Amino acid sequence: MADVKTCPKCNGTMTQGRILKWNEFASGTTPTYVFAPDGEHGPDMSAATPSRPLSKGRKLLAAFCCNNCGFTEFYSLA
Repeated sequence: MADVKTCPKCNGTMTQGRILKWNEFASGTTPTYVFAPDGEHGPDMSAATPSRPLSKGRKLLAAFCCNNCGFTEFYSLA
């Protein structure tokens, strides 16, 4: 998705990325999720996931986060 997205809350520029679990293996804590821009280093899970959804009802998602206010939303890629 190469579209430039504009934040519906503040009209800021939105960056495409993905959502990662931050403290998945920490004992006694609830997992925290963070936004990671596509160009940022981090675990690449694309090889671990199939190239298409497992069923017709599932869709791949792209996450976008506003650079100004932090508003995050998801868009379907299919």
